[in-house]
Amino acid sequence: MGLNIRGCIVDVDHTHNQHLNTGRHGNPVVQQVPTGQPELTVYSTFQRHKAPQSKNRDRATRKVGDNCHLLYALKGKDGLTTTFGAIRRLLLNFDAIIEDMLDQAGQYDVVVPMPSGHNISDIYAARLARRFGCHLNTGVFAKISAADALQMLHESPLSPSEKRKVAARLNSEIFSLKDVPISFRQHFPPIIVGPDGIPTRFKRFLLADDLLATGTTLVAAKRLIQAAVPGATVDAACLFSAI
Repeated sequence: MGLNIRGCIVDVDHTHNQHLNTGRHGNPVVQQVPTGQPELTVYSTFQRHKAPQSKNRDRATRKVGDNCHLLYALKGKDGLTTTFGAIRRLLLNFDAIIEDMLDQAGQYDVVVPMPSGHNISDIYAARLARRFGCHLNTGVFAKISAADALQMLHESPLSPSEKRKVAARLNSEIFSLKDVPISFRQHFPPIIVGPDGIPTRFKRFLLADDLLATGTTLVAAKRLIQAAVPGATVDAACLFSAI
C-alpha cells in the first residue's frame, strides 16, 4: 500500500508501498529520538519511505522531495490535494495498527497533541485517546509567536550581526523554526507551555503529532513535562514516521 502522485493529486494505492507503507505489516514503526537523557520512544502509525529516484521527474514530487506528500495534501500545502476515497483507503488498517501499538506500548494516563495550525494532530490524538481509554488534554502546549521569537532573539547571546541575520529571516506574523538558520535554533524553543498548563496529576504521557521529522518539538515537550512532573513517563505517537 503506497502513494501515487499524479500532478498535484495524491492517492493511496494498495498495490505497492512507494512513499508510504499504509498496510498493517511493518506498522507501527518504533523509533528512538535522542534527548540527552533516556531516549524518546516514538510509535508511528504509517512508515514513510524515500521517493524512488525514477519518480523525481514529477513536478510535485520534486517540490516536496522526501517529505510526506499525503500530509501536505491533507493540509493543502505546496499545491497538493487528495480525495475522500484516498483517506478512506488510508484508514483501512488504522485501528488494527493502533491495536498493535497498544500491545507494544502499554497504557497511558493522557494523550497530549502537539500545537499546529491544522487540526490533524488533534484528530489523531482524539482517536488515540479513545483506543487507549485515557484522557485527552489539548491546550497543554503552544507554538511561540513571532513576537516571542523576536524577544528571545533580543535576549539571546548572539552578536548584533547575528541577530540582524536571524531577524531578517523571521516572518513578522507567524513564527516557524524553519525560518531560523540551523546553527541558531537552540535559542528558540519550538513550543512553550500553553494556556491550560501541564496536567501534573498524570504520570504517563503520550504526545501526539502528525509527522516525525527531527523530533525537536517532541523532545522539547518531553522536557517541559518532566520538569513539571518529575519521574513522568513520556512517549510519543506520530501519524507518519521519520524516513
